[in-house]
Amino acid sequence: MGNDSSVLSEYQVDDAHYAQLGPWTLHSATRKNSDSETVSVFTGKLKSYGQLSKEFQRAVERLKTLRHPSILKYLNSCIAGETVHLFVEYVTPLSQVLPQQTELEICCGLQNILSALDFIHSKANIVHNNLCKDAIFVTTGGDWKLGYFDLACSFAEVTEGFLDQIRSFRYEKAIAPEDEKKTKFPGGGNVSSRDIFAFGQLVKETISKCVESGVTDADVFRDLANKQMQSVTPQSRPTASVLSRHKFFDQPLLHAQEFLAQISIKSQKEKDEFFRDLPTLLYSMSESVVGCKLASSLLSRLVVLSVAAQQHLLPHLLIPRTDSTQGLFDASNYRLFVLPVVSRIFPVRDAQIRLVLLHYFPHFVGLMEPDHLVHNILPELLLGIKDTDDTVVAATLKALACLVPILGGSTVIGGTRLKLFTNGMPKESEIRPAKVLEMVRKKSSPNAVVHVRTLPERHEPDGGEDGVHSLLEKTDSDEHWSDWEAEGEEVCEDDREQGSNPIEASSFPGKKQELQSPARVTTKKPLVSDLSALEIQIKSREDEIDYFADMEPTITSTPAIFAPADEPMAVSTGSNGLDFNVQSQEEKDEVDGWNWDD
Repeated sequence: MGNDSSVLSEYQVDDAHYAQLGPWTLHSATRKNSDSETVSVFTGKLKSYGQLSKEFQRAVERLKTLRHPSILKYLNSCIAGETVHLFVEYVTPLSQVLPQQTELEICCGLQNILSALDFIHSKANIVHNNLCKDAIFVTTGGDWKLGYFDLACSFAEVTEGFLDQIRSFRYEKAIAPEDEKKTKFPGGGNVSSRDIFAFGQLVKETISKCVESGVTDADVFRDLANKQMQSVTPQSRPTASVLSRHKFFDQPLLHAQEFLAQISIKSQKEKDEFFRDLPTLLYSMSESVVGCKLASSLLSRLVVLSVAAQQHLLPHLLIPRTDSTQGLFDASNYRLFVLPVVSRIFPVRDAQIRLVLLHYFPHFVGLMEPDHLVHNILPELLLGIKDTDDTVVAATLKALACLVPILGGSTVIGGTRLKLFTNGMPKESEIRPAKVLEMVRKKSSPNAVVHVRTLPERHEPDGGEDGVHSLLEKTDSDEHWSDWEAEGEEVCEDDREQGSNPIEASSFPGKKQELQSPARVTTKKPLVSDLSALEIQIKSREDEIDYFADMEPTITSTPAIFAPADEPMAVSTGSNGLDFNVQSQEEKDEVDGWNWDD
């Protein structure tokens, strides 16, 4: 045992105990300088066993050497004065939780105890001598584990004298007839049969729920406990190894546990078949049973790295069940059973394992506590972006993006941040979809009036003596783009009806001529033969003062004598041909009208 001061200083032990088992009181404790790991502490007085105090100490030392999945896990121990402190994994006595155990958990638990008995009998050559409900403990994962090795001894130490000494500390109903001297004391290899007798009593006290629920072969196994396990003749009792192969333990979940435990020796074909059918099996069981019994095994290294498991199992296991996603666990059970395992394997420096976890990271990151994300997950992600594998870096950056809405950019990125981008979204006063729909509705009415925005008057350019002053008005093309083609077709139809008669500006007195936007009017080009359509309509301003009126010369002419309208034009011919200098009689008279004297 360790030094009392050094061992006890590593733990914070609660004063109140939560169980009393014979000479032991069971306390909970927290290991210091760790992630609040909770353990169980057995405390007892050496004098409780009187003359067997040395045997008591030796039993504690024996537990230290026994390592088996179905045996209570030893952590540390020490003696402080007359008090023994035994630190083990956190467990609860079976007697306290048996009413809450399901039929499948009971079946699995009994098989675990048989596995532990087979180990200590065939490998360690030890007899437990006090197998009962008080010697069985249940872990947080729901596994049954054998403990309470206070009265255990080796095969060679089993004598009538030793059995008489421990008689008062043993469970009365679990004492074999030969130990009470009702039959001949067995020798040789039958010394372990007393543990089988005690196991038969354990079966009768725990299997009733399985029998009532109609579990396959549960009643047969109970009858076996009465007739063979607790037989008066030790030689007729079966061994633990034989009992573990009974049909009562032929349960799908137990087969799954066995396969996962031996996955390293399975062929690829066996793995493909197993993982393809496993989700259907798991969905047929309760979430608590699957989580307690299989969560750790399903996320073991060999399973996570299996291609068949990645394809068939992990999508159901690592995605919590929601209204839109299918999964084995809802959010509460996912936090209880899956997240602790994920948090434990997340720091593993294996690229493939990290990539698998990062692939499903967006699905479970929202279920983690922010404090856990900051202190445990975020440092691992920041380490991942420094890896030389670009695939790991890319997946890590995606995971960091998922943390920003939860922890904030300052926590994830760190350092000083600047406002580099502005918000370019339209303000509330801008046109909204509802307003656009209302404008389209009004536009569809034949009597609708669309108000246009008038631009300010443009200054006259140099050389603008022509007096043309018109205002350009422009419609908002963004507001009326939807009926561009429709209006254009209407205008073209109107042009066909009007022909070559343009609308003159003088037809609308008192209004300024408006130039319509191409967004509203599509002008059809007139035929070349219709020259009137090319006429430019100019409206002069009558109220403009003519500053050059006095400078215009006044010419008085005599009444002109015009030739008759039917007089033909004179065409002269020269010596070289026809003379095309045509001059009307009117022009001749006009020249003569000046009456100049040479």
